Amino acid sequence: MDPAILQGGGGLLGAAGGAVALAASLILVLMVVALGAFAYKSLRGDGIEWPEDQEPDDEEGVSRGNDDDEWDYY
Repeated sequence: MDPAILQGGGGLLGAAGGAVALAASLILVLMVVALGAFAYKSLRGDGIEWPEDQEPDDEEGVSRGNDDDEWDYY
């Protein structure tokens, strides 16, 4: 048999499959980088900060509400 005959048939479907595989690989790499960046920020201490953990600033116009208020800050 001729090897050229056995290799035919890839065409558009093969190219689309290669593009999907490349896009999936890039997305996987970006997800791993994002997870690493989140872990680095969390371990370094610049990650998630809750308002209760921060020291109050002396900003004008912002005051803390009462315990029975619907809003914590005004």
